[in-house]
Amino acid sequence: MKWGTLDMQSRTSLVKREILKTIFRSVGWVSIVYFLGLFFAIPLDIIMNSSEEQRKFLDIDNLFQYNFQIQFVFNISVPVILSVFLFRYTQVKQYSDLMHSLPVKRASIFHQYALTGIMLLISPVLLIALIVLIMYQPMNLQEFYSIGEIFNWVGITLLFNIVIYLAGVSVGMLTGLSAVQGALTYIFLLLPVGLIILVSINLPFYLFGYPDQYYMASKFEKFSPLIALTQMNMRTPSSAEAAIYLFLILSLYCLGLQIYKRRRMEAVSHALVFPITKPIFKYGVTFCTMLLGGGYFGEMRGGMSWLIAGYVFGALIGYAAAEMVLQKSWRVTINVKGLLAYTALMAALFAIFQFDFTQYEKSIPRGNEIERVHFSESFYLYSDIDHEEPLYLKEYENIDLVRRFHETIVKDENRLAEIPGRDSVFIVYELKNGEKLIRDYRINKKEYKPFLKLIYESDEYKKATNEIYQVSADAATKLTITPTGPVTKRAVITDDKDLKEAIEILTEEVDSASFEELQGSDEPYAHIEIFYNDSNKAYMPWYPSYSRFEKWLEEKSLLNEARVNSNDISYALAAKAKDIDINFAAGYSYEEVFEEMRDSKSAVKLTDKEQIESSLKNSEGFIDGDYIIAFYFDEQRTIDIKSFTEKTVPAFIKERLQ
Repeated sequence: MKWGTLDMQSRTSLVKREILKTIFRSVGWVSIVYFLGLFFAIPLDIIMNSSEEQRKFLDIDNLFQYNFQIQFVFNISVPVILSVFLFRYTQVKQYSDLMHSLPVKRASIFHQYALTGIMLLISPVLLIALIVLIMYQPMNLQEFYSIGEIFNWVGITLLFNIVIYLAGVSVGMLTGLSAVQGALTYIFLLLPVGLIILVSINLPFYLFGYPDQYYMASKFEKFSPLIALTQMNMRTPSSAEAAIYLFLILSLYCLGLQIYKRRRMEAVSHALVFPITKPIFKYGVTFCTMLLGGGYFGEMRGGMSWLIAGYVFGALIGYAAAEMVLQKSWRVTINVKGLLAYTALMAALFAIFQFDFTQYEKSIPRGNEIERVHFSESFYLYSDIDHEEPLYLKEYENIDLVRRFHETIVKDENRLAEIPGRDSVFIVYELKNGEKLIRDYRINKKEYKPFLKLIYESDEYKKATNEIYQVSADAATKLTITPTGPVTKRAVITDDKDLKEAIEILTEEVDSASFEELQGSDEPYAHIEIFYNDSNKAYMPWYPSYSRFEKWLEEKSLLNEARVNSNDISYALAAKAKDIDINFAAGYSYEEVFEEMRDSKSAVKLTDKEQIESSLKNSEGFIDGDYIIAFYFDEQRTIDIKSFTEKTVPAFIKERLQ
């Protein structure tokens, strides 16, 4: 009996060795190709840029920055390719019958294949790291990054590779077709991000104020290793992210093993081998294409009828495509009962959101629940990583103003839905219990001027939105004024006394600025940059309404250099917008507009310096007025296009264009 056991163990070990040889013969090339790709991307690039002259232009501080695009392509493709070819024996009948007839348990076969695949992924990465370590001292790579960065690259690369590989392995246990395994692996890895985007695109049609752009831009790369990999040359995963990926690795390995144990051997060449996965796949595809169709038609055409048409069209395409995959034929039979059940479920969901049973739209926190509120024109001002902290209003008066403004918008929902405005209002309530309530609305600011005027003119809002308040006049070292326009001049102030006067005047200008001046369509004369405390900078625009600052610059003989004036312009061409044969909605270039105006008999030419100066002061930067004016700058041989309304057009232009 003992000899029989030893003989069986010997035969099993021999079989396992033969399986290992088979694996290396069939998929070893994937590991070799991966090594060559990484060698080309990193060590070879280091060697090619090893000269002193070339090193001056290198901006490298981690290994991911060497040919990152090449590394990215290999890191997302090699693990999936390896999982497909490695477990191809589960998808070919003769191969499957052979493997499962061997005197080896299923679990043992899975462990041998899966772990060998991980070893084939690890080996090229470790070899590249070893080569870079050997090159580290001789090529003075310490000038760019530490040895720790090399190990960091190894850890991150292996972490993502193994996650993607085991996702491919687990998905491969569900299908009997290699092509479907590859496609489903990427769908599985991208599904969380895809659903977030699709749902976010559609919810604004039902939930008034839903901040779709905010949710789509809020670090969704964390929900997919494929998207997260695109950021690895700029950021590394946090400890929490790394722990989640390690948990995913263990979970996917165990999941793949359990599915493999329950997989029927004869289920080869089937798109999905488990009956329960077929309706999940079919209705999952239908749901996603339905959201895509509805989102597209809703955004492009607008209106509830187009939205529903998009849902119906998208759902039918998705349902038919899923059936073609499952039935492996374009001649499919439709399960009418299943389609009707799906339609009834979607109709119920539609009713829930359409009639706001969740009370999402009317949800406005009470004043005593709010810690602080963010109020701005865009979610970018809240989530922009360049800002240390977003704008917050904490004074009770301002919080109450925002609340009452919010309540008014909600009451006007139906009217705003019919005639949506072009202005955006983004509100974030940060509550005392740690939760957030976020809303985004499209409005016409002119209709809500009473509220906005009080908020924008408050001291708290001005101090939170203007960097000039961060600057101490005594700490300033330099102030530069760069004119808005195609000129190369600028004014520079470095004298301590002048700096102090300029900052005090600019602060007073912002203090006294009205809502109309802050929200007007006037283009800034120039952009001001203030250097203070050695390395800090503050930025602000110089608006035409800042008349005291303009007068001060004139007294200091700096006005000519601080903004564009008639001396910078050779001549100007003016015409009525309706006489210019340019489709502004379809896009245009300044050169096209200028050529059209120059060839037009209805355009007038201005050469008088006083008239040009008056035109400069009265024109607006947006090309949507009743009159168009083109300024020609001789110094740079460039053109600037502006416009007038009927109210702002100078009389001398209007008279000549009658």
